[in-house]
Amino acid sequence: MKRLSTKSTVYLIDGSNFAMRFWEKAGGTSPEELEREFMAWLGGISRTETLRASCFRVVFDGPYRKSGAAGPSVTVYYSDSEPADEMLVERGYFMQSEGIRAIIITSDNGLRERAAAEGVKTMTCETFQHLAQAELRKGIR
Repeated sequence: MKRLSTKSTVYLIDGSNFAMRFWEKAGGTSPEELEREFMAWLGGISRTETLRASCFRVVFDGPYRKSGAAGPSVTVYYSDSEPADEMLVERGYFMQSEGIRAIIITSDNGLRERAAAEGVKTMTCETFQHLAQAELRKGIR
């Protein structure tokens, strides 16, 4: 995939996996700080021309905590005692079965395999971040 689609898409994001994977390297001192940095980045991504028609459903593992606002097209869920993986696969499957374009964003290979078995498209966090950063750079030019 060379670029993100301009078609309306629901991006189902494994928030804990994504936040820990990238922002930990940037020097975040706590999981909550990493989540806030991730949400701020996602807010910027959601306002790019290419992704404006899409929406983002971020699922974090564990109980509710304040992760910061990201924008009107971003909704955050907390899995509480249910694994976030279950929520992501169930929502992805439901959306696909209803004809809604949905992609699960995670670098968890087990989750990606489960989603694929249900016919749900996936993308790694690395790929999504790379493509999204390219969209951000377009807006800066």
